[in-house]
Amino acid sequence: MARSNYRYPLYRMRHKARFSSMGNRENAMGVNVPGFVDEFTLHYAKVNLTIMQRYGTAGSTLEHSTIIAIRHNEKVKQPMLVKLADGNTYSITNISANNDSYISYDLLTLELNTKGK
Repeated sequence: MARSNYRYPLYRMRHKARFSSMGNRENAMGVNVPGFVDEFTLHYAKVNLTIMQRYGTAGSTLEHSTIIAIRHNEKVKQPMLVKLADGNTYSITNISANNDSYISYDLLTLELNTKGK
């Protein structure tokens, strides 16, 4: 059986992220309006980049991005919004999925969402 390239101990998966997607939701007046609807919550670990990785992203669109690791989950897809424990909402810009084994992790690259706050 193939092994995952990266592993995260359970104590690092202590943060919770809320995942949302575009859909219709009911406003206070009972009218369906388009917007982001909460779908599910997952635990995640923060991924720290090395100094060389940080220098490599300097000046690029990835400079202000965040990377998190989650247990492999088929429900996570683009476009989705993710609300992290820091209270900020992020858009998923890349999903590095890994389903090699029963204990696999996906790396999500997130960019701070400044639209529709």
